[in-house]
Amino acid sequence: SPTLAPVKLTVVTRLAPEEGEALRSRFLASGIAREYGVVDIVFLKEDVSKWPIYASEGRADVFLIGGYAVYKDLCDKGYLKPIRDPEVLGVAESIGAQVYRGADGSVCFIAVSRTIFSYTVNTEFLSKYNLPEPTSWGDLLNPVYSKPLLVGESFASFPKPSKSTTAARTAQLILQKYGWDEGWALLTVIGALSYIVESSEKARDDVALGVSGLAPTVLVYGVRAEEASGGKARFVAARGEVLPDVSPVALAMNTPNERAALAFIKWLLSPEGQRALAELFYYLPYVKPEGTRLEDVYEKVKGNIFNYDPEDAAMWERAAIYYFESAIGDPDANTLLKKVWVKAVELYNKGVIRGDELRSIAIKLGSPLTITLEGRTVKFTKDYAVEINKRVAEDASFRSEFISAVKKAALERYKVILRELEARG
Repeated sequence: SPTLAPVKLTVVTRLAPEEGEALRSRFLASGIAREYGVVDIVFLKEDVSKWPIYASEGRADVFLIGGYAVYKDLCDKGYLKPIRDPEVLGVAESIGAQVYRGADGSVCFIAVSRTIFSYTVNTEFLSKYNLPEPTSWGDLLNPVYSKPLLVGESFASFPKPSKSTTAARTAQLILQKYGWDEGWALLTVIGALSYIVESSEKARDDVALGVSGLAPTVLVYGVRAEEASGGKARFVAARGEVLPDVSPVALAMNTPNERAALAFIKWLLSPEGQRALAELFYYLPYVKPEGTRLEDVYEKVKGNIFNYDPEDAAMWERAAIYYFESAIGDPDANTLLKKVWVKAVELYNKGVIRGDELRSIAIKLGSPLTITLEGRTVKFTKDYAVEINKRVAEDASFRSEFISAVKKAALERYKVILRELEARG
């Protein structure tokens, strides 16, 4: 039954203003908006630190888009109103949307779609070096991908994880899937094969232009690279390694318009709303987006989604990011690392070392370093990363000491391995 008074909804979001505007016009044109008397919907892009104020003062009806951690925090602190509407919960369940519950078991927020991370390749670059298209990150251990390196080019462009969510998520995926020690070995080889760049945008542009053959990308950047390259670049759903990040929606605690706010959430979960998210933002919906750019991506991604654990990653991610940037991404460390890997691959190509030995050199190069920090000599295990994570994130002077300790240990290790390889030919 229609509401009596006309309703104006306020959505606090991380969407850019023009994105909010595009979603606004889609929703206002819907039957659901008319049925619930919604005459306007305003999208406010606000810093997440201000969201609790909007919730407690009743100035927001809905929160939309932003990281899982943000919503979990709002939920834990009581800024979200539980979603109890059976119709909304029924629709969410019927399309397989993820539902997140608070400590008391009530539904705190719902994922309306997913942001997908994988990588984009440049087919022209691959054929120039006669390289197969990698099907997963683990394929990059194959020495064939070092061909560009032997002539002074790099196979991939990899952004600094402190400057790129995509790179940070990729590192987390690799460490969770391959395990801590093997994961660091793989990340080290990827670092050797890569130009380390300042941003996700730069990596995307490199792969679109064919400066490099591969870059980790979020789906929307993969699609943009495809468009910019005239189809030479192609987004690949890595086998078993597609990383989904949830795109959440929630009710604000003191919403004055609960019925209409629930109607908007119901619309987002409807085929029409799901299609809008796919077409406007390249978010991967739960309902197959028939006839859109994402229809075939939807099919390719199915069955390849990695069971990512955000709770686990949050415990060590800052320490891992700065470790990567010191041992692998630092310009001095990266130059030396490339030298070592080139030498190893040259010896492999000459038949001096076999494939299994090349693999053990990768493990030796990349296994977690032992560093000396604050008078303590300690190995960078996962436990140690968890122990220092908060300090690395919040204490700038500790962070810079950590960075230089890691860099020092990395340079020493690479020099030793280079000398050993040089002695062999």
